[in-house]
Amino acid sequence: MESLLVRLRFLNYSQVAGIIMPLQMLQQLQLRPRQQIVITLGKKEVTTTVFQDKQNIEGNIVKITSLLKKQLNIPHGGLIHLKKEEETLRIGPSIGIVTTGVRQSVPSPMGNRTSFFHKLLTAQKGKGVFYYIFSPTDVDWDRQEVDAWFLRPDKQGNYVWKRMSTPLPDVVYDRIPSRAAERLDSVQQFKLKWVAETKLPLFNDGFFDKWNIYRLLYPNLEVQEHIPETHILPTLEKVKMMIRKYRMIYLKPKNGSLGYGIVKLTRKLDKGYEVSYHSNIGNTKRTFKTVSAAFSHIARTRKLGSYLIQRGINLCTYQNRPFDFRVHLHKNQENAWVVSCMAAKVAGTGSVTTHVRTGGTVIPGEELLQYLFGQQKELVSRRIRDAAFRLATAIEEANQAPLGELGLDMGIDTHGQVWMFEANSKPGRSIFKHSRLKEADNFSRTLIVDYSRYLANF
Repeated sequence: MESLLVRLRFLNYSQVAGIIMPLQMLQQLQLRPRQQIVITLGKKEVTTTVFQDKQNIEGNIVKITSLLKKQLNIPHGGLIHLKKEEETLRIGPSIGIVTTGVRQSVPSPMGNRTSFFHKLLTAQKGKGVFYYIFSPTDVDWDRQEVDAWFLRPDKQGNYVWKRMSTPLPDVVYDRIPSRAAERLDSVQQFKLKWVAETKLPLFNDGFFDKWNIYRLLYPNLEVQEHIPETHILPTLEKVKMMIRKYRMIYLKPKNGSLGYGIVKLTRKLDKGYEVSYHSNIGNTKRTFKTVSAAFSHIARTRKLGSYLIQRGINLCTYQNRPFDFRVHLHKNQENAWVVSCMAAKVAGTGSVTTHVRTGGTVIPGEELLQYLFGQQKELVSRRIRDAAFRLATAIEEANQAPLGELGLDMGIDTHGQVWMFEANSKPGRSIFKHSRLKEADNFSRTLIVDYSRYLANF
């Protein structure tokens, strides 16, 4: 049975735990007046009585008595879904976003990430969901409840943070902010208990390891053509082999992000070797006579045991600067991948990467493709998107756990070949700061809610 979007109101009546709805809705849900039924919210359930609203035959208003509100710990009224599943009536969905660094004070309960989560939660408008932020330490496993932060409108219509207790959710979206936070005992214990005790979905769990992604994808013939040759544990012999083969290579931290620690090594036409990287003093280039000398310089300042060596790609350029794309993908309410945004990142002058922090510039991807390819723009765009869909599908299959969001770093070489350089399970949202990507930003955030509804079976 499909869920019904209703408007939930509370009736100040503490003698009976009951739910009151119009006759038409009772018929839609195949319920009878005075019927006893189990009603659930997230992980909490109680037995209640169904009543007919004698004042309204039709409409979408559902009233909950104050006693039932208290027993179920319903956080707020407003638009929400009802769904009948066998002999159970579900209220929801209840969607929790788990993170760390949550405080117990306003106006910034998530510290400097409060505005990030504020934007995420505004996507609930009109969706009919209970949507909130919590940390692993906010969970009371004995009561099956969580003390969470909701974003609710005040009397003036402004959205403000409110801390309320609510049952454990139907689904959890993992936004643990870093690998260090992921290793915290509280985070590890929460995830183990969530899987063992609730058996409910948690999506985008953990962080990707670049080597694992390569190892899983490269044998896949559906996507192999998009994966640059990569090796773990760079040695002088591997560097010599790769630089002979490709003339340009990259050394990257296995678990790095934002371009930190990346080194580019290029064999020059005059037989020298150029090492490029970003340091505290900016973008740096050093030239060496031999590859051994270049490798020694790199190895002196980096723990290469945690690095990868990857084929360099001669990317297409815009105004003589190489560019790649951040392709932001989401699962929708039909469990299908869609591209919410494709933004071009143009490298800064002398930069090893296209990251904004090293001088890169963000341009809406379709605009750049139109400028460079003109009438061929749709063809090129479709090739990038088709590759992104196949890559996302392959990553999800290899991951063997729900993925609702992916950030793929992709590029086009000078021969028109599409490549993927990196996949992110916790993609940043800095590209959405661009003034012409606001609509894509909104679309992206609503898709997180839509996929959560799919997982919660609402």
